[in-house]
Amino acid sequence: MNFNPELTTGASVFMAIFATFLWGSWFVSLKFIKDFPLDGFYVVLFITSFIFVWSVGFIVDGAALLENIREVFETDPSRVLVSLACGVAYVFGMRISLYVMQIIGLSLTQPISSSVTIVIGISVSTIIGGMPENYNITRLATAVVFFIGAVFLAMMAARYRVNPQETSGRIAVVSFTMSDMWKAIGWIMLAALISPAYSFGLSYGLKSITQPNGLAVLPYMAMLVTGAFFGSMILSGGILTYKKQWRTVITAPFSIHRWGIISGLAHYGGNIIHTYSTAFLSSAVTWPLAITMGLWTQMWGLVFGEFKGSPRKAYAFLFSAIILYIIGGTISASLAF
Repeated sequence: MNFNPELTTGASVFMAIFATFLWGSWFVSLKFIKDFPLDGFYVVLFITSFIFVWSVGFIVDGAALLENIREVFETDPSRVLVSLACGVAYVFGMRISLYVMQIIGLSLTQPISSSVTIVIGISVSTIIGGMPENYNITRLATAVVFFIGAVFLAMMAARYRVNPQETSGRIAVVSFTMSDMWKAIGWIMLAALISPAYSFGLSYGLKSITQPNGLAVLPYMAMLVTGAFFGSMILSGGILTYKKQWRTVITAPFSIHRWGIISGLAHYGGNIIHTYSTAFLSSAVTWPLAITMGLWTQMWGLVFGEFKGSPRKAYAFLFSAIILYIIGGTISASLAF
């Protein structure tokens, strides 16, 4: 039998929020890999994720892991195939986002990306995943308004941060031209259109209180991470082959590889926690909570000096955005009760 813990609503909400902390935190690893190829980092991340998820799956579910996949595939193969395909698709979008983060930083990439994914992700999770009984659409709409407001304020904060500022004689940590920014925005928009494949796979492939025909949690995660692994090898592995950088990746010291390993554990550790929460609450409840990932990304951008040397106005917009994220997250959490 597949592991399916009896969760309380409060515990499920806490798990969903903790997952967003893990998701919003592992991006910080990019600041420590120096000139190590980004695609090498990506490959290490998903090799780690693949081993981690399948290991956890067999330890926790045993033979039931493969049995559940087989049973669902025989009755409705699309649930398995879509989960695999969504794993491939979302890593393409995430790879683009990581590239942009290296150019313009965490604090600016996140709000631009979120402006698209908020609407698409919530639409997918509610329409495809289904809505629980007594689900409050008005409350959801209110949370979305606060999230969009947070995104706007975060963009304003980034705007004042990226403008040349001479205050205190200091220069912002992330430096780039306006040409870089507009190019980055184009890539972010493309990534934002692809990335909701994660919420689609979660809504369609996972068995939950509103989706009775999907996979159990760990079998679903095994299919998602398998698709993600192959997607990363096709994209990043192909780039490493083209640039002849595999030797650089293989011979890199553990002090570099550890960041990809930590990121893989945080990324799919968060995914597993969030998926257990989703099975109990439905994606219509947990996906709005997932948007608070932006809060942690902004916080880490602040901690690592992306606003260093910025005027007070930039900090005022940033802290206002954080407050709106918290309000939106609180309203989203109330959808579960």
